[in-house]
Amino acid sequence: MIATFFRNYYVHIFVWFMIFTLPFVNLLYEPEKMQDFDPYLLKSHTLNVCFLCSAFYLLSKYLAPKFFFHQRAKFILFTIAGLLCYIAINYLLIAGNPNGDFAKMEREGLVVVRLFVGPSIIYFLCVIIGNMLFFYNEQDRQKELNKQIQLQKTTAELNLLKLQISPHFLFNTLNNIRWQVRKQPLESEDSIFKLSEILRYILYDVGDNRVELQMEIQHIKNFMELQRLRFPVEGRAELSVAPDLQNHWVHPLLFIHFIENSFKFGVDSETPPDIYFHFETTPDRIIFQSRNKILIQASREDSTGIGLNNVKRRLELLYPDKHELIISKENGFFDVLLNIKCHGN
Repeated sequence: MIATFFRNYYVHIFVWFMIFTLPFVNLLYEPEKMQDFDPYLLKSHTLNVCFLCSAFYLLSKYLAPKFFFHQRAKFILFTIAGLLCYIAINYLLIAGNPNGDFAKMEREGLVVVRLFVGPSIIYFLCVIIGNMLFFYNEQDRQKELNKQIQLQKTTAELNLLKLQISPHFLFNTLNNIRWQVRKQPLESEDSIFKLSEILRYILYDVGDNRVELQMEIQHIKNFMELQRLRFPVEGRAELSVAPDLQNHWVHPLLFIHFIENSFKFGVDSETPPDIYFHFETTPDRIIFQSRNKILIQASREDSTGIGLNNVKRRLELLYPDKHELIISKENGFFDVLLNIKCHGN
């Protein structure tokens, strides 16, 4: 704690020490003048420095933060009041000096300089430096506040986007299980178990942090098993994982939208579906590919308002300038290539 305090305030201590000792530096080079030194000058100088130090921190730490932006008139009045107090203190010190000659100063016209001009220059220099310190601290405070506001906004937006994905996924899955209960009631127990695993992952495992890529892939596998219940005719729905897959950490539920859409628009009641997903990794990247035959033409991107724009927005927030998303439609197939630069384990 002491080290932190010194690190924050050592410059202030050093500056005020220099201001206090500056008038007496010449005594180091002319020690014979010590016998003519007036102790009253030390007393008056100490009082001057104490007043200026108090005014400096009172203005920069209390009056400026409280009044400068909202009640500037009060700030100006307090500043002028401080100047009058400083002039009064200097008058009392000069007039009360037993070794001084106030009458001589009047005759030589130095009273105005010693009582008004000099103290005003020193006082306003102190005020200007104090206000500069206040503005510097206020600028830093505003930057930090803006960072916190932006962080809170980004976190809230990410949570909203993630919550938008989950209900859509749950709706489709429950609809599939409903049909299985009607047609294959004995096999529906396994489907319900897989649904519980999926819900556990969404509600408890993902949280606000990253998850292991293997967990995300297992979630996709469970999802695909339930989606295969939709197949009215036999077809292909494969998930390929590279044998040398590195278990990177990734933000959850990034890929599920593409998986959902492949089943949503790649399955109909007559044509065998052709759906394929692939994961591979490099030491610092995750590469995801999705390909499905388009069997249903969508009149709009997503009837529930949960679309590709949400996924793009999440990627922009989570991996700014660290991802590449390529989407194409060609020869009746919908292709997605997502390349994410991420940290390793």
